[in-house]
Amino acid sequence: KIAQKYIENPVLFNRPDAGGKVKFDVRYVILLTSVKPLVAHIYKNFFLRFSNVPFSMSDFDVYEKHFTVMNYGDNLVLKHIKCADFLTQWHEQYEHRWDKIEADICEMLKELFENAVMEEPPKGIAHNPQSRGLYAADIMLSHENDKIQPKLLEINFVPDMKRACEYYNDCYNDIFKLLFLGQDNIEVFKRFA
Repeated sequence: KIAQKYIENPVLFNRPDAGGKVKFDVRYVILLTSVKPLVAHIYKNFFLRFSNVPFSMSDFDVYEKHFTVMNYGDNLVLKHIKCADFLTQWHEQYEHRWDKIEADICEMLKELFENAVMEEPPKGIAHNPQSRGLYAADIMLSHENDKIQPKLLEINFVPDMKRACEYYNDCYNDIFKLLFLGQDNIEVFKRFA
C-alpha cells in the first residue's frame, strides 16, 4: 500500500512576481527502451510548474496556493521558465547543489522502474524487444532532516507533451531518435540501467 500524505514542508521557490516563495514541482520525461535488461533514459530538459500564491499551511481551499498545475483552468496564470533559467535562479536561492538533488531523483526513478519490471505481467511491465515507453514523473521536493528529499507525486504513460514541444523545439525529434532509431545523445539524455 502506498502512503499518501500532504507534503507539509515543501522546498519553495522565490517568485517576486507572485509575492514570495511558492510551491513548485518538476516533471522529468523518462524513455524506457528495454525491460530485460532494464534500460531507461531521462530527458535532461525537465519542466517546472509553480503555484501562484505564496505557500503557508493555511487556506487549503485556495487552489493557486496549494496546487502547481495551472495549465488547465480558464483564469489561471501559467508561469513559464526553462530549466536553464530555473537552475540559475536555484543556485541564487539555495546552497544545495541541483546535480546532487537530480542524482537523488534519478535514483528514485531507477528504483521505481526496477520495481515496475520485477514481476511478470499483469503485475509488471512486459518485456518485448520492440516495445518502447514514454513516461513523465512529477516530483516535489521536501525538507527532511536537513536534506532535500524528492517525493514522487505521479507518473504518467504517454503524457501531455504540448509544453515540452513549445519550450524545446527538438524535444520530440530527440525522443523519436532515441526510441526508434537508437540514437542516444548524451547531451540530451541521462541513461540508467
